[in-house]
Amino acid sequence: MLSLSSPAFRDGHIEKRFGNLGPKENMEYDIPQTSFPLAWKGAPTDTKSYAIVFIDYDDTKDEGFPFIHWLACDIPANVNALEENASRTDSNFHQGHNSWCIPFGGYENIPKDYSLHFGGPAPEYEHEYEIWLYALDYVPNLKDGFWYNDLRRAMKGHVLEKTCLSGFYG
Repeated sequence: MLSLSSPAFRDGHIEKRFGNLGPKENMEYDIPQTSFPLAWKGAPTDTKSYAIVFIDYDDTKDEGFPFIHWLACDIPANVNALEENASRTDSNFHQGHNSWCIPFGGYENIPKDYSLHFGGPAPEYEHEYEIWLYALDYVPNLKDGFWYNDLRRAMKGHVLEKTCLSGFYG
């Protein structure tokens, strides 16, 4: 059975340093930049790659839609962990646009390349965040800069197993 863990998630909360309550040197354009370490085990034997979706459904109240904080795919099947800040330092997988690239609501002046990596939690009040790990039976081969709908379509019919790690932040 597929399981996901991270030392950044403790007692139902995400460690402060991975979001806007953390050190200011980890922020650019008010976006938290350092992705948390992840580890997983128990993937089905037919797994060919992994995908990650880090999402905030509580942001619907503020933005009108769930806020996507990180999209990653084509993580090789022989990998069972991502180190802290892998979003910025590991080139062995592809990453899609997060919601920091939306052209309204104070986000208009954020350079588009800042939406192509992890963009951490920055709520004004406590939100619950979910990070989903999908074990896939193939490698989608999406190019950097894909969108969530691209990933969802690419995964349709190819998810062997999925697991979720959730935590509150704010």
